[in-house]
Amino acid sequence: MTELTVLIIFIAIGYYWYNQVNALDASRLAGKKVTNHKGWAFLDDSISQKAIRIKPRFGKLALLRIFEFEFSDINAQRFNGIITHHGGVVTEIKYFHANEIETVALTQQ
Repeated sequence: MTELTVLIIFIAIGYYWYNQVNALDASRLAGKKVTNHKGWAFLDDSISQKAIRIKPRFGKLALLRIFEFEFSDINAQRFNGIITHHGGVVTEIKYFHANEIETVALTQQ
């Protein structure tokens, strides 16, 4: 019985790790794509996770992840942004620049 419990724990850890890597890659790609489309530079080609929680999406519980990144505008100033990954898709990207917040809502189902 102990072996079965350990096996289930390892499978759960493996699934969480796989899901986390996919969320990180999808968020990085979406942030880079939208930032480049605006003519800005996605700095360091990296993002860092700031929060994770469980929240309903379309009536089902799903993981909500918040990632933070840095970008540079045409004046070569560094600014911060936030990428929201919820239920397996990137739902929103926020840019904090020039004393304003710009939100790009990505509606995917």
